[in-house]
Amino acid sequence: MIKQMQEKQIYNIYNQISSKSGTYIIVFKVNDYINLIINKKEFIINKGYIIYIGSAGNGLNNRLKRHLIKYKKLKWHIDYITINKQVEPSLIFYKEGQYGINIEDKLSNLFYLKFKKLDNLGATDSKMPHMYYSNNINEILDIIYKIDGSLIIFPNIFD
Repeated sequence: MIKQMQEKQIYNIYNQISSKSGTYIIVFKVNDYINLIINKKEFIINKGYIIYIGSAGNGLNNRLKRHLIKYKKLKWHIDYITINKQVEPSLIFYKEGQYGINIEDKLSNLFYLKFKKLDNLGATDSKMPHMYYSNNINEILDIIYKIDGSLIIFPNIFD
């Protein structure tokens, strides 16, 4: 019952996002360390925040919904993280319109020097990482607030 309620709330949030193309950044809160195996490589991610950069050519709202649902077929690197019970969404930034690897790389550059890269996870078609780690939400927000787009903040962001 709780799972259904949580997913219903997620869907309600996305009613405001169009099904057009666009670029996004999702910040996930990691409530306790997690140990993952992705492509036969072990990753230990400490309590903190994961920043994930992506885009969708058609169906931005559906792509964002997919990233937030816990029960799904594992397809992308981010799926191995988002299905973990210690991980929950804290923030979604999105901008409808332009999408693709070049736009994602430009956004990634904003985080590149300041945050820990998660071993080029998040983008197999780019030399830039599209997934980062930080334990400081305020530093993440400082960057995101400067980008033109829309923002959804979840209540748990500062817990």
